[in-house]
Amino acid sequence: MIIANLKALISAKGESMIGLWGASDSGKTHLINACAHFARQQGMRFQLYDGMELAQCDADDFEDLANCQVLAVDNLDALCGIQKWEERFYQIINSCSNEGLYLIFTLSQNPSQLDCRLADFQSRLSWGLLLQLQMAEEKEIGDIIRRRAGMLGIELSREAIAYLLVHYSRRLSKQIEILGVLDRASLSAQKKITVPLIKQTLVDFRS
Repeated sequence: MIIANLKALISAKGESMIGLWGASDSGKTHLINACAHFARQQGMRFQLYDGMELAQCDADDFEDLANCQVLAVDNLDALCGIQKWEERFYQIINSCSNEGLYLIFTLSQNPSQLDCRLADFQSRLSWGLLLQLQMAEEKEIGDIIRRRAGMLGIELSREAIAYLLVHYSRRLSKQIEILGVLDRASLSAQKKITVPLIKQTLVDFRS
């Protein structure tokens, strides 16, 4: 249901704004990256940002969104408490209703629990479809790893995924980190990711 709603937004057939909130390792970042992948396939003008990186920048320098159809911001709550950024996204959310912009964002908690300076910005975060994500179960983590691998152009067998889940942390963020390490090792060795390659590459990896 969540993926269907996200695809509908990107295809301009659903909500104009979707917020995903949940604890760490609930799959928020994976979903927003999957949205970027799907949007590229659909030929949409899609921009993806990380709120933690934006918080280090000046809101006045935020680039023009005139050519953007879908804006996605992971960790949007990192901007809470920074008045200029709250004002900027207050304007952006209004644009979702008035100018045909579509917005996807993630938060670590429900908007009502955020420590925002601007009450109007905080209330705007609940305007669209707000979806809570639960911690991913083992099967879901395996599916997410497989889909993320596919987005990276990596062929990952069921045996390889099962080995990773048995021998390394099942935290989703850690598994995504491991996948990045394996991707680089696979490219360097010009080999597919197999259980022997995993063992060789991750011999000193601390999970």
